[in-house]
Amino acid sequence: MLNRTLFLFLSALFAVSTSAQDSLNVHRLFNWQDPTLPIGDNGLQNKYNEVWGYAANGREYAIIGSTTGTHFIDVTQPTMSIQVDHVPGRFGGAGLVHRDMRVYADHLFVVCDEGPSSLQVMDLRFLPDSVHVVYDDNTLFARVHNIEIDTVNARMYTCGGSSQFSIFSIADPAAPELLVNCEASFPWWNGAIGYVHDCFVRDNIVWTNDQDALHVIDFSDPFNPEIIGALTSYPDQGYNHSGWMNDAGTLYAMADETHGSPLKFIDATDPSDLNILSTVTSGVDPTSILHNPFFTGDRVHVAYYYDGYWAWDAANPQMPELLGYYDTNSAPNANGFRGAWGVYPYLPSGNILVSDMQTGLWVLAYDTPTGMNSATVPPAFRIAPTVTSGTVRVQAFKEDPTSTSIEVINSNGQVVRTTPLGNLRSLEVDLADLADGTYLIAVGTGVDRYTQRVIKTSLR
Repeated sequence: MLNRTLFLFLSALFAVSTSAQDSLNVHRLFNWQDPTLPIGDNGLQNKYNEVWGYAANGREYAIIGSTTGTHFIDVTQPTMSIQVDHVPGRFGGAGLVHRDMRVYADHLFVVCDEGPSSLQVMDLRFLPDSVHVVYDDNTLFARVHNIEIDTVNARMYTCGGSSQFSIFSIADPAAPELLVNCEASFPWWNGAIGYVHDCFVRDNIVWTNDQDALHVIDFSDPFNPEIIGALTSYPDQGYNHSGWMNDAGTLYAMADETHGSPLKFIDATDPSDLNILSTVTSGVDPTSILHNPFFTGDRVHVAYYYDGYWAWDAANPQMPELLGYYDTNSAPNANGFRGAWGVYPYLPSGNILVSDMQTGLWVLAYDTPTGMNSATVPPAFRIAPTVTSGTVRVQAFKEDPTSTSIEVINSNGQVVRTTPLGNLRSLEVDLADLADGTYLIAVGTGVDRYTQRVIKTSLR
């Protein structure tokens, strides 16, 4: 985020690059990319997918999936991060989009939802020296879209793929065993639940994100599950993609993977009576897409396609407060899928791991310690994208924005365009007819004055 001085603007004339990141209260510690990785899908231009983390013996590791397999990066000292191992997937290269992973009992479980793949289990106890594959087999299933693990009860839940929604015992991580395939075992499953894209599980209670609804299922007896709650109709309903529970078990954050759909905060105190308390959105663009949310305490961390990493404080769930954001991808918003895929906020250091489909692994940190509740007030305005061939959107965060105008200032300090904002909450400013270069967008007055550097380029 640019400081509110023209000096920094005048010193920032440079060619378009991924180093021009839009952020609030969050800064980059490290970015890892492997230029040798193949593209998985020509339309997506993807190389990377899920991210997870692992910590042991005073060291921290980022684990990120790619089109070739799973990469293990020692991020203990972020600025000196290094890849310490790579495990190829059974399937990779062209056509690969999805991998998913979770850690249980010092073992990493990895699945893939394309090609003739397999379940891989890796022993992490030898890091940083190496990772040991202790299981790689497609007997239980070949493809899975997402997994979740109940660490208390040593169960792995699989969503989508070739086995659909199933439960496996991983009491012995190197020898997983099928407990039940819900579609095959329960005649009522397809009619009541159907396809489950992802889920959250805690102590045998599973919250299923099943495309067009949310269900809460008690699997204390995996052979006789009971539906104890459901939310089948709600405002701004879209494709129910994923969700996560806060530590207290009172609040569930639900992400619909639909352009423009907001993050929903659901009162989870009574599963039989679910209701949405509030919603939040990045406000960057109508095409912004939520992907994966996670809680640490009252803080919800979100991987946002196009918009990067975002976080809100939901201590007051009816009025969540924006804490910060960091854009990991300079691609302009569009009707597609690019940018941040996953986020892992559980490292002992408090550093945040983010995976981006095109730009790889990011290690981020807050400008203030993550345990502090400072910087909970968002800026008066947000201006994005920061790299554009045409328009930028000015979004007011205040309920009643002061009537004002938007100024576009060139590198010589000249105001080249003035556009009235009036009392609108958002407005698009078209820069298409301006020469390529760096501009300063200024909006607001007094303490609410806000500026953002924007690079205008026709090479997009």
